[in-house]
Amino acid sequence: MRKGCSIATPEHGVSKMNMLAAWLLLGIYLTLVFHPGRVLLTRLSRCSGDWTVLLLLPPYLLAVNLQPTPGELLRLILFLTLPTLCLRWRSCQARPGDLLQFLAILALWIPVEADLFVLPVDLLWPERGWGARLASFLGLPGVGTTLLPGVELPVSKLTAISLALFLFLVHHPLPGVGFTFRLRLKDWQYALQGLLAYAVIGLPLGLGVGFLHFHPLAPSPLHLLAGILGGYFLVALVEEMLFRGAIQNLLAQRLGKERAGWLIASLVFGLAHLNDATPGFAVPNWAYVLMATPAGMVYGWVWRRTGKVTVSALTHMLVNLAWGLLFFSP
Repeated sequence: MRKGCSIATPEHGVSKMNMLAAWLLLGIYLTLVFHPGRVLLTRLSRCSGDWTVLLLLPPYLLAVNLQPTPGELLRLILFLTLPTLCLRWRSCQARPGDLLQFLAILALWIPVEADLFVLPVDLLWPERGWGARLASFLGLPGVGTTLLPGVELPVSKLTAISLALFLFLVHHPLPGVGFTFRLRLKDWQYALQGLLAYAVIGLPLGLGVGFLHFHPLAPSPLHLLAGILGGYFLVALVEEMLFRGAIQNLLAQRLGKERAGWLIASLVFGLAHLNDATPGFAVPNWAYVLMATPAGMVYGWVWRRTGKVTVSALTHMLVNLAWGLLFFSP
């Protein structure tokens, strides 16, 4: 139910270093996604410690042709450092879901979606422009890299995704995330049940409030495949890692109640769409919140039943895919 890393048409005259940055960044991400790569990075992190996060700096430096501005470079270094230090300072005896873990999540999330977190400032003082200035100060550098002609990857978002996976799967692994691609037939069944459950809720809701209009598309097989792979690995899996693997997981452990963690994380997921304008619905987009909250409940239910964030991501991708192929927001 969310927009993630985008594919766009790059400008002409892209340097070789910029393209190398894209492939290096994608390689780091895929290394973190698949188990053998995480095993290698785990061994590296044991030798290098917190300094391992600096491996995420070279893609940015290559993307800007080794000519970073001091301010952007400092912001990126702070971004890599703050969540790492939050988790470093945690006591080994600390209970799951303590303040430092949630501060690490916020330190990862705020720079990526600064406009979401400064939205209250925009609503309270819209004429002063404080929100835009604050978002610019908190946000990450808006640098793009060209993977292939016509395919551009956002450096900051993929760096943030890779950092989150490194911290929560490798360097300070969270128990219970279920980041595995060893799926059983039952897992696929739950993923499809989740899609059906959301269709029962989301279709009448979306059509009723005018958020969705039936408008089927027939993409080429290549575009369909790109939509499935990109929608899964660059959008659904990323958001499920944050909202289910981290937030719902830690809330459930902290509160000692799975249902409470599920409901709170679903509401947080819904509210995270407040800053996303859609045609016909301006920011704050409460219609999007209304649509996304039950979607979060469905994804959270799939995660609870299977114990695998990769399966809830499958449902998430299928919902986004069906929405993109069959409907549009007016």
